[in-house]
Amino acid sequence: MSKKVIKIAVIGVLIIAVIFTGYFWKRKNSSMRKTAAQQVSSAQVTKGDLEVVLKGSGTLLPMEQETINLKVDGTVKKVYFEEGDVVKKGDLLFELEDEDLSISLEKSQLSLIQQQINLQEINEQKQKAVIYAPEDGVVKSVDVKVGDSVNANSVLATIQDQNKCQVKVPFISSQIKNIKQGQKAEVMFLDPIYTVEGEVTKTDTVGTLTSTGSIYYYVTVTMNSNYYVEEKDTAVQVHVITDSGKELGIEQALIEPEEAVDVKSEISSKVKEIYAEEGEVVKKGQKLFSLDLEDINRDIEKQQLTLQQAELDLKSKISQLENLLVYSPIDGTIIEQNVREGDLIRPSTSSSSSSDPAAVIVNYAKMQVVLPVDELDINNVEIGMPVKITAEAVPDQVFEGQVEKIAEQGQSQNNVSTFDVTITTDKVDELKAGMTVDVEMVVASKQDVLILPITAIQYRNNKSYVMLASNGGETSSSDMVEVETGISNDEYVEIVSGVKQGDRVLLSNSTSSSSNSTRFGNQPAGQMAPMGPMPSGGSGMDNRR
Repeated sequence: MSKKVIKIAVIGVLIIAVIFTGYFWKRKNSSMRKTAAQQVSSAQVTKGDLEVVLKGSGTLLPMEQETINLKVDGTVKKVYFEEGDVVKKGDLLFELEDEDLSISLEKSQLSLIQQQINLQEINEQKQKAVIYAPEDGVVKSVDVKVGDSVNANSVLATIQDQNKCQVKVPFISSQIKNIKQGQKAEVMFLDPIYTVEGEVTKTDTVGTLTSTGSIYYYVTVTMNSNYYVEEKDTAVQVHVITDSGKELGIEQALIEPEEAVDVKSEISSKVKEIYAEEGEVVKKGQKLFSLDLEDINRDIEKQQLTLQQAELDLKSKISQLENLLVYSPIDGTIIEQNVREGDLIRPSTSSSSSSDPAAVIVNYAKMQVVLPVDELDINNVEIGMPVKITAEAVPDQVFEGQVEKIAEQGQSQNNVSTFDVTITTDKVDELKAGMTVDVEMVVASKQDVLILPITAIQYRNNKSYVMLASNGGETSSSDMVEVETGISNDEYVEIVSGVKQGDRVLLSNSTSSSSNSTRFGNQPAGQMAPMGPMPSGGSGMDNRR
């Protein structure tokens, strides 16, 4: 065979190889494209009902539990209930006695009374800082000036009643025993002779020895008119009218002016104001002096503090005495009791943390479970919201509960804040304290709304989009549609606007790795995240449809 023939044959083989290679490559590429198209998944916009449900689990505990600690020293005199007994709120549980406390209480009561009396006396002194005229008359003398210090019983001024006069008449012992203050008397003037009425205002109880050796008892008789004439001796004779008859004075006596009355201070202080001058006519009750109150006011403040201290001391003693009687604070069952009659109680000398409580009372009438709820979900939870409770220990039964309390302040852990939500349920025989229970509450629901799987939503620049599916299963950027979303759970989301019922959209698992990076962002804020750990063995709440 010639070289020319061989060369032509080789060229033919190469041409055939190229043709077959191109054919098989085209078929393979077509098959791969067909397979990729077959892997595309989508969902149709449909109408349905949507619920957002919070779920969690925790330990069921009594709603009320009280630990009874004895607060005062004493001896247990009486124990009225035993462990396991059912008690009512206000039932007397224990009675203690303490003789020292009773004596201390009595002393505190007496001290309080004494401090009250002291304060009253100081207030009375304050009222005595203003001094008034004791009777009508003329100011004969003013014996102090402003700023002078005076003591109690110091004479500040004298007043004389010029509308009266008096006479001092001597009597002997046999007469004086019949004469009494307040008796009437006849005063007879001798030149000229006339008689006026007087009144016994004073009698001597101690006789006066005269120069002749006689003992006289002087009686002062006061007349309501002034018969005294200055620089003139006016003699009179006096009869005192007694129950035994008239008693005649042993000797005549001279008319005298009415005795001046001393105006005295009843307290120690300084003269602040003087309101009358010598020679001034004053009326009974007229203000004459005022004394400084600075020291008295200071004494009042100090005494008020002393009184308050005495009141607090008595209140403390009464509280301690009341604590000798220990009552049940709640209805319930005594599940623990650690005192007996005759026990000596000394909480004041021992740490409460190192000793057992006197009793523990539990009320099983209402049970509770406390669950932490994520900050993104807490505003969807309301007081009174119904709750479904189940327990593995009680299969096929659902118990009703409700939200009783929502914590005002959250607790932060790992940059996530949770709020404790207290859920309560009435006691039923099947549910025991300490059981682990599962809790569900519907926090949002809508009926007959457009819904899509949550994986259909893509996020760009804080906006929500879906990718419409074409008839051939291929997509382009022009198929991206913005939508408005509503409530959502872990599986489905409400579509408020942007697409209509029957539209088909692509799901996240239908896209290539390159499109995933642009079509799926962070979880939307409306989506409820799983909760953090729950105290006392509880777990947080997450949301499910």
